[in-house]
Amino acid sequence: MTSTAGSAHRAISADGVSIAYRDFRGDDCDTVVLVHGTALSQVPWRGLGYVAALAKHHRVLTLDLRGHGRSVKPSERASYSLTRLAEDVVAVLDHARVPAAHYVGYSLGAVTGFHLLDRHPERIRTFVSIGGTYRLDVRSSAQIFFPRPAGAIEVGGMDAFVETWETHTGRRLDPETSTALRRNDPRAMIALLDALEQERGLQLDRLSELRNRTLLIVGDADIACLAASIEASRTMPNATPLTLPGHDHASVLNAGSEIALALDGFLRGLPLDKSDLGGR
Repeated sequence: MTSTAGSAHRAISADGVSIAYRDFRGDDCDTVVLVHGTALSQVPWRGLGYVAALAKHHRVLTLDLRGHGRSVKPSERASYSLTRLAEDVVAVLDHARVPAAHYVGYSLGAVTGFHLLDRHPERIRTFVSIGGTYRLDVRSSAQIFFPRPAGAIEVGGMDAFVETWETHTGRRLDPETSTALRRNDPRAMIALLDALEQERGLQLDRLSELRNRTLLIVGDADIACLAASIEASRTMPNATPLTLPGHDHASVLNAGSEIALALDGFLRGLPLDKSDLGGR
């Protein structure tokens, strides 16, 4: 039986950074690793119901990428390359003694997943991108959040970041997301955002070489990621797109019940019935 809190562990990434993760270990079954988005943590995966839904049939690992949650928070930009972020995930899999896992990533977690899929496809059984993209040139921090988010953090810390984002979108963030954002270290977030502006992700022609079974979930109002998702689904040999109506980049993760339903069937190899999910 799976503990609702999981067991807490630490793994050491390739450059010595300590990465916090939790292991929701049920019966002897396949492992799913859940990787969060920019400025979030592993906590929303539990709060939004993903862990409870997936742990019925899988062992679930959640982690805090470097600079987030309970992991170590370097303040140097060089610590936040996509290679370093992918190494965080590999370190967790190694520490948990998981040769290959089903990978589910949201936003930055999905971008990191594309990078890992390209570098170490043998570590990923299936890949699920939620609000993600293989191309960082279409996913600047200004498009995901608002213009100059690092500047807002420099002036007023993470509180200013949250308040500016809410003003920009015209709606309040859900309590789980707001709390996770406010708990971040400002210097680490500035270093992360600066580093990501220098990354470009994968080239389109590389996607044809990524043969792992893939599910690309995106909201229909997440314009930049939607376009990249369509490109990826047409190029990757085993990719299936799932577009959720009425959701943008910030809100798509909140569609926990619909996404968890899709994930459960997809990870078990069942056909995806998009009509049951309100998607297309």
